[in-house]
Amino acid sequence: MRSALSDFTLVGSGALGAVLGRSLVRQGLRLNQLVVRRKQSAHKLIDELGQGEVVELKDWTGTDSNLVLIATLDDQVENVSNHLAQRGGWQNKVVLHTSGSLNKEALKSLADNGASVGSFHPLQSFVGTEDGTAFKGITIGVEGDPLAVETARQLADALLADAVEISSENKALYHASAVLAGNAAITLLSVSEELWEKAAGSGTGFSATMGPLLKTSVQNTLTYGPHAALTGPIERGDVGTLTMHFKAISTRLPHLLAFYGSVTTETIHLAVRSGRLSAEKAVELLDVISLYVVGEAASE
Repeated sequence: MRSALSDFTLVGSGALGAVLGRSLVRQGLRLNQLVVRRKQSAHKLIDELGQGEVVELKDWTGTDSNLVLIATLDDQVENVSNHLAQRGGWQNKVVLHTSGSLNKEALKSLADNGASVGSFHPLQSFVGTEDGTAFKGITIGVEGDPLAVETARQLADALLADAVEISSENKALYHASAVLAGNAAITLLSVSEELWEKAAGSGTGFSATMGPLLKTSVQNTLTYGPHAALTGPIERGDVGTLTMHFKAISTRLPHLLAFYGSVTTETIHLAVRSGRLSAEKAVELLDVISLYVVGEAASE
């Protein structure tokens, strides 16, 4: 049997599929087939890579590749797996999908037909135009059958990425962590900007003003950990400042009360775990949140 990393078939030509295909070809793997729902979306990538055949999913009859990568939207993975499984020849093949939230069970139909299945999820966002070095230094979450995990690790090594194995039952938690780091952080900054705009009269200057603070906070967290990096009124147990925050938000931006309350509650828990906030002071702070979030203070 040929090495699973000598060539591959790629299903999907979206942003991640394009970058993945480009990167693997750069590392010397040969693209045999690019399987897509509509051919016109894939010819540009094939022309760029100078190899591979475009095949529409409905016309796909099988592949000689030992490695198949499914880089479609999450809600399409299982349907694609079911379609591919209708064609035989899955013994000794490895199939990996790139979904962050789904585990190997999304490929059960292929596993039932003899394939080793798992997932290969890059912890990075892509727009599709990145070059073949886009995976260097990033983390890849790998999960699945033993052979699938071994192959996923080899792929990560080839791409100069770092593989981290996640158990199948913990895949959704892993992805939730990634969403908070990559997406919820953006939402938090958006809310911060909304507060800044109300305070300053416009959004002008937000990036310049908050940028240094944000960069330092993130760098300290990555270097020392969240317990050591936390600063501010919650860590100090400043009940008066927290009360002023909630009073201002309830008056000027009441739709943000629940959001600010949730974030502050978790910040209190972090401060207690860090050992710098007493349980007694934490109760006082939580009482302020409860008072404003349920609307009692806002209605007075």
